[in-house]
Amino acid sequence: MNLTLTKRGDYAVRAAISLAREQKSGTYKKIREVAGEMALPVRYTPQILSCLARAGLAQARAGRNGGYRMLRDPATVSLLEVIEAAEGPLRSERCTLSGGPCHWESMCALHPAWEDAGEALRRSLATVTLASLAEIDNGLKSGAYRVPASAHRLARAAETNPL
Repeated sequence: MNLTLTKRGDYAVRAAISLAREQKSGTYKKIREVAGEMALPVRYTPQILSCLARAGLAQARAGRNGGYRMLRDPATVSLLEVIEAAEGPLRSERCTLSGGPCHWESMCALHPAWEDAGEALRRSLATVTLASLAEIDNGLKSGAYRVPASAHRLARAAETNPL
């Protein structure tokens, strides 16, 4: 099963982490700074930052000293809020069985289990703060964060390069 974000969601999380790093200084970051720091497409970054601003997570200011900054303390912004700013509500909008043997008008037999799993994911994402993501990201950059053996890139490398 693929639980990855769309490009839009991915970019929104990265842009939010970039803004979170500067939140304490109160300075505005230029679009090109966010794009460069987080390897985002410069032409698409304004749309991503606008999503964060529309959701009330970031603030835009025009002009020479303008740019974007977080509106709230990153310790009070959940990963769920950032993802939903870009992706919309994390809820299934169609039958999980994708047109399979769904014999009921209002729901299929899988619906209660899938709804519970979705709620568990939402609760989990709601407990992760933007501040904690920025801290991990800084630790990864500096080499201070210990990457777990279960990390997707390490696991994939082990599959392709067995000892």
